[in-house]
Amino acid sequence: RSHDCEYNKGQYLLKDCFLSGSEFEIFNNFFKARRGSRFSFLLKDFADYIVSKQSIGVGDGSRRQFQLYKAYHDEKYPYIRKITIVRENSLKIFLEGREISDWQLKDKGIIALQHPPEEGLNLLASFEFYIVVRFSEDSFDYKLRADGTIEILNVSLLEVIE
Repeated sequence: RSHDCEYNKGQYLLKDCFLSGSEFEIFNNFFKARRGSRFSFLLKDFADYIVSKQSIGVGDGSRRQFQLYKAYHDEKYPYIRKITIVRENSLKIFLEGREISDWQLKDKGIIALQHPPEEGLNLLASFEFYIVVRFSEDSFDYKLRADGTIEILNVSLLEVIE
């Protein structure tokens, strides 16, 4: 298989969701406000949303900007996911294990340090992140159940690669 992009796009399926009438109204309003697949939104994937003291770079004495990412370790095919949206107030930056505060979070998950780390010093980050997704269709199927709940049958979300 050829590699069409730097990393795969996540897909999420909402299936067999049972909602009350008021919950369905909230979901339907949200879906319609996104114009189906037209507009993206943030998703917290509860199976994968935390990075804990992971290296984001090694100092060389001059470099001051570092991209946030999450590394998925595998012996043969490690996977690096670029992180662009961090949960507010969750980001902590460490230099050789000691927390530092002389940094700023820029657009698209870039960390800008006031002073470049000395050569060979490891820069670490801990944070929670969101991914950008959109509905894959412009409509969805549902059915009214005998108990009064509304069942959403299949709604899929696709990750938007920025």
